[in-house]
Amino acid sequence: MHVHCVCLLALALPSTASPAIGRSDTSKVFEWVELAKDKQKKGMPDSAEYYFKRAGELATILDYDKGKLSFAGNYSVFLYEQVRFDEAMEYAQQALEISQRLQNRTKMAAAYNNIALQHQARGRLKNAAHHLMKALEISSGIQNPTSQNLSDRRKYLNNLSSLFLDLHDLEKGLQYAWQSFEIAQQLRDTVSMGNSLINVMVAEAMSGKLASAIRHGKQYLAIGRAYGDLQMEIKALNNLADVYRMQKLYARALTTFQQALSITPASMPGNEVYTLSGISRVYMEMGNPRKAKEHFVRAFQLAQTELAKPQLVDMYETGADIEEALGDYRQALDLHKKHAALKDSLRDQETEKTIQELEVRYETAQHRKSIAERDLKIVEQAAELSRKDKWLVIYIFSLLILISGLVGIRLLNRQKRRVQAAELEKKLVEAQLAGEEKERARTAKELHDGVASILSAARMQIDTPLSYDNPRAAFQDVGQLLDIAVREVRNISHNLAPEMILQEGFADAIHSFCRRINKPGFQLDCYILGELPNLQQSAQLAIYRAIQECVTNMLKHADATCGIVQLACEKDRLSITVEDNGKGFDAEGIWVKGIGFANLQSRMRFLNGTLDIRSFPGRGTSVFMEIDCSVHKDRQQGIAIEQELATTSLS
Repeated sequence: MHVHCVCLLALALPSTASPAIGRSDTSKVFEWVELAKDKQKKGMPDSAEYYFKRAGELATILDYDKGKLSFAGNYSVFLYEQVRFDEAMEYAQQALEISQRLQNRTKMAAAYNNIALQHQARGRLKNAAHHLMKALEISSGIQNPTSQNLSDRRKYLNNLSSLFLDLHDLEKGLQYAWQSFEIAQQLRDTVSMGNSLINVMVAEAMSGKLASAIRHGKQYLAIGRAYGDLQMEIKALNNLADVYRMQKLYARALTTFQQALSITPASMPGNEVYTLSGISRVYMEMGNPRKAKEHFVRAFQLAQTELAKPQLVDMYETGADIEEALGDYRQALDLHKKHAALKDSLRDQETEKTIQELEVRYETAQHRKSIAERDLKIVEQAAELSRKDKWLVIYIFSLLILISGLVGIRLLNRQKRRVQAAELEKKLVEAQLAGEEKERARTAKELHDGVASILSAARMQIDTPLSYDNPRAAFQDVGQLLDIAVREVRNISHNLAPEMILQEGFADAIHSFCRRINKPGFQLDCYILGELPNLQQSAQLAIYRAIQECVTNMLKHADATCGIVQLACEKDRLSITVEDNGKGFDAEGIWVKGIGFANLQSRMRFLNGTLDIRSFPGRGTSVFMEIDCSVHKDRQQGIAIEQELATTSLS
């Protein structure tokens, strides 16, 4: 289980030409860099390298530092993905020199991160940690960070997690993976959440928490498929297959590895190695060393050129076990020696001590920064209080003059607010009634088209004269039709009265609803991160209806093939995300102005929540809802729990 997520950072800058350089020429540098990145993403490495080199040559001819920086940073990322680590290091160092000359701290941190990745790939973990900590120190020192700055910091934390996983420090690896995930969640970046979850999954699997690892692996797989990210899908399948192997579910493990192998292109080096070596381990544990060696030989040949040095440790160990099982003890001993030597070189005490010291220094610097910011805030507050004291007399005098006028204005505003509140309440009631009427119409249609037609068919079957030869078959047909009608009525009743389901648990109600939505051609996945709070039933029902409204509109308007419903609770904040890969719509379009949107807004007002809808034609739709749960907690249930705890402690 070593398929970590290593986050690369491309250095792209806006095109701002100096007066001595033609704007069209400098723009061409960035245009070629972006074209190269697009070719790289589409799995066309030869075309990507061609356009990268053209961009670099033009930037050199123009002696344009910003263009050189964009080329060097992005080309370094490309070379790393092509397993050309020495060349990648050369261009990453060029990017660092240029960013230092331009005093661009954001790109400086990115360059340090890229250099750290090259050191890690070569097994120089001490150097990797040194440069990665430099990237984090620079990123953390940026005042008023933008979304891009936070996204960069998330990548550095995720890479630090990967470094600790290479050292088998699972606690630190999991700690930094969750920190990375929290930033992605703050940015509402689903893909970045997935890239952080893969390291969480690896740490959990290595720690023996296999059920949790599978849950996070399936989330990662769903995100990769929803966003069409082939690299994410391959990683998810390989890691899930490896966990199935740990559970001794060998048939499922082989099937999942084969799925990964079938979609792995030659333009993504490294992925096939993991798949083949995983299949080899499965056959080895099944007691078939010959079949294991067949796949291992292919994997080992690729690993010599496509794997980073830390990932060769497990390859040597697997090969030694296979040769020993086949009776080739000389070859087994040779591989055991290589495994031990490489493992010792990566995890010697001096290296681990140095990395721990760097981590402590980083955390200490962060603590000092927090103290300094706090002291500065105290000084600023003291200065503000002193200034306020000087003007206090003037304020009091001014207030005495204005107080009579304010009283009159307040009375007028109070009357105005009453009128506005009455109008708002009227609109909310109208929206609620319209929603209920819409629900009644939908239910009536389902009863007419579904249940009524089934019962009519049953009536016709009863009215038809029975055959004397086989009357039992006719009654069985009627019974089957009645069973179908009962299931239809049950589904309709669950949609009409979800409070019946909520009695069995709010989370189960959400999962049950999403399962009922699934049908051929459409897959709706539901994920709940953390433990949902105990809410009043009215609040649970409002949240259920809000999710139901979003999914209903997804089915009616989006033409989607898959969707995600995700609930994440942190303290008293409940975040709800409903996404699809459908056709999207204009944010000023019909649905936003319709009854469905009004219903969602009214429910968010009731829940003291916020609503954010993002959609563009052809790019799917994302609905984000955030709710303050502290005002909707079920107090009676909380009191009952406290009483039960008190009784337990007394006994």
